[in-house]
Amino acid sequence: MTESSLTERDPKESTSENSTASTHSSIEYEIQSYTRRWVILFISCTAIFLRGFNQSCYGPINSVFTKYLNVQPWQVDWFILTQSVVFLTMSLPMSWVTSRLGFRNSYIVMTASLMLGFALTTVGCSTRKGYIAIIAGQTIMGFSNIISWSIPPPTAALWFPVNEVATAVALQVVGRGVGESVGSILTPAIVRVSMPNQEIGFRLTILFLVFTIISLVLTFAIFAAVKDEPPIPPSQAQAKAKQMRSERNQDKSFSAALKEYKQVIKELFTNKYFVAVWFAFGAANPVLRNNSVLLSSILLTTFSKYTWLNQKAGLVLMGGWLTYTVGGFIAGPIITKTHKYKEVVFYSILFECLSCVVILIGIRLRILECVYAGVVILGLFLGIANTSLFELLVEVTYPKPTMLVTMVNIIGMGIFRLIYPIIGRVMLSTIGPSASTAFPVAMTALAAIVIGIIQPTYYRHDSYKLQEEEPLLLKNQE
Repeated sequence: MTESSLTERDPKESTSENSTASTHSSIEYEIQSYTRRWVILFISCTAIFLRGFNQSCYGPINSVFTKYLNVQPWQVDWFILTQSVVFLTMSLPMSWVTSRLGFRNSYIVMTASLMLGFALTTVGCSTRKGYIAIIAGQTIMGFSNIISWSIPPPTAALWFPVNEVATAVALQVVGRGVGESVGSILTPAIVRVSMPNQEIGFRLTILFLVFTIISLVLTFAIFAAVKDEPPIPPSQAQAKAKQMRSERNQDKSFSAALKEYKQVIKELFTNKYFVAVWFAFGAANPVLRNNSVLLSSILLTTFSKYTWLNQKAGLVLMGGWLTYTVGGFIAGPIITKTHKYKEVVFYSILFECLSCVVILIGIRLRILECVYAGVVILGLFLGIANTSLFELLVEVTYPKPTMLVTMVNIIGMGIFRLIYPIIGRVMLSTIGPSASTAFPVAMTALAAIVIGIIQPTYYRHDSYKLQEEEPLLLKNQE
């Protein structure tokens, strides 16, 4: 059966069907796509939306939390930095845990920790002494973030046919962008520094309570709709990968699984292409997140003559995250049509670097419109970079377990997510706003150089091509 002959069937009708083998030198597996994949994708996108909202909603109202909780601005930064610490320290252990949990249970842990994190944040916002409760909620959110970052590639690979994989990844990237956009603009619209503390607390409590309930509904939906994998894989590459997993998992003892896990980690970090993507993903991804944390403070320091700067920061960040969603949409079709994984990654990071330069110029010359333009352009190319980096990651590591590979990959991002705002805040306090915006320029430039140098092998794509070419070769021999 070829990819072009895929038809939608109810999963129950397909469970009794066995994969077929050809009499040729290679096996041609039966493949099948399922309507259920769109439900799973919707759940994933919604969970990623909630995570995106949670990460962008605090920075634009830093001054509101400073007043309401009677803390310093740097302490509000730790609503995000706490997640980054968990992300950095727990990504590797969580990669082991999720490799044992499986796809479905990982989804459950992701939304259940999301729900608990929002619940603790709700409690924290209900009182002016709730700083510790909010920090505790964001700590738990860190675990949900780790899994939600690892979900897009396996969701796309396990459930979607070849021609839909890049689109499925892109839609999940878009989910994050929409969440970040809403978080950037909604909280400044709901609460302002001029409001009484009682009103601020009430509004924030209701807001986070709503997201707690949504997370609970998502958790129930996963129990009903999500499975570890489809009965029949959606592509030849996934069918072969499934067979290889089955052969590897014949010995399911803990010691054997741990040995395999260590071997995969070793192979990944001796793969120069993986290391290059690992660094580029870490250096490029947190740049817009860094703006979500620091932009409001940078604008207040640089443009003190302006009013309503929290709202202005929220508005421009919303613009950046909206263009991020556009970038995700753009990247999917481009990659599907051209398969130029490295080229798309390289140019998207290069233009991301140039947009950081535009922001730096705006801060240096005190041109507010220049800063706005830089953030909006940054969002566009970051959206393209994220989608294409996910795809390049899978290409250079196929057929290794996608979720494990992605979990290990995001460790690099965790490192940079932590150091970006810390270095930025220190530079803002000690040197000035211009220095604070210079670090992302240097790191994205280095990431573009690294990607430009490598000449990666596309193992998954080559697997598709081999499957298409072998029948033609056999036919000519006959």
